[in-house]
Amino acid sequence: MDTLLTGNVWRQVATKANAAKRRLAAVAYVHNDGHLKLRRNDVLICDASDRAIRAGETSARLLETLYRRSVEIRSRRDLHAKVAVVGRFALIGSMNLSGSAANILTELALFTDRKQIVSQATAFVHQIRENSQKVNNQFLRRILGIKVRRTPRYRGRYKAPPRLGDRAWFVSAREVSDESFPDESGLVEKAEKKATLLLADKDATISWIRLIGRSRVRSHARPGDIFVQILESESGKRVSVYEPVSIVLRQDVAHWTRFYIAESDNRSRISWKQFRKRAKEHGFARISQNSLRELNSREMLLLEGFWK
Repeated sequence: MDTLLTGNVWRQVATKANAAKRRLAAVAYVHNDGHLKLRRNDVLICDASDRAIRAGETSARLLETLYRRSVEIRSRRDLHAKVAVVGRFALIGSMNLSGSAANILTELALFTDRKQIVSQATAFVHQIRENSQKVNNQFLRRILGIKVRRTPRYRGRYKAPPRLGDRAWFVSAREVSDESFPDESGLVEKAEKKATLLLADKDATISWIRLIGRSRVRSHARPGDIFVQILESESGKRVSVYEPVSIVLRQDVAHWTRFYIAESDNRSRISWKQFRKRAKEHGFARISQNSLRELNSREMLLLEGFWK
């Protein structure tokens, strides 16, 4: 499971963090522990240098509280990373442990249970742990005596973060000619121009899938989601399954919705027969040429190897 989180990231991972037997964190500035709730035998590496304490970026009072909870605290003045390992999950992103990160700033983080990433994140924390200064009673007494001259860096009201697509869908469609919906051509042209400007890969091209009805795909899919397209040729003689593509833009008009997707020139495809054979070998259920449903995280991981 790989998920991109925005908004109050710490709150979104709080349940899994609190359920973990141990938490490891390397976060530059620490001022609020409301959601991570570090405790005995947890590890926190932060910037507790005199400069960071004096500027109010890291709270000496909070570090004292965590120290009394038997959290192992270490200071590294050049730390800028924001990473946490909570049980079998890793969180890697832009956010400090602070009120502004939770309520004002626009943050982004990857939350994953991918074993290789979790292993690398764990190794990173332990490597910098060995090369950082341990916070003890003497260290705390000194930084508690530093006068804080905190200058508010961020002001303003909380802004709701953008909703990021994090789902994958099977979508059945049929090829149609460009003249199939003449009354909609102006809307399509306008949306295609906008979608082209949103492409990360400038060699990709924009195509679209038009949906009607009350399917879950139509009501819930959004930019950032993934489509696995089961495409029937215009003649109906060929059905192919294409490798996953990203939704770039969603367009809702009256009784239809168009999803504009980014396709590469060398996009891989396999026949429906080949796909069904591989799906059966991997234990997929509920797949037909008319499938229009959401994929779970296990299915999506398995599918990634179908076109290789």
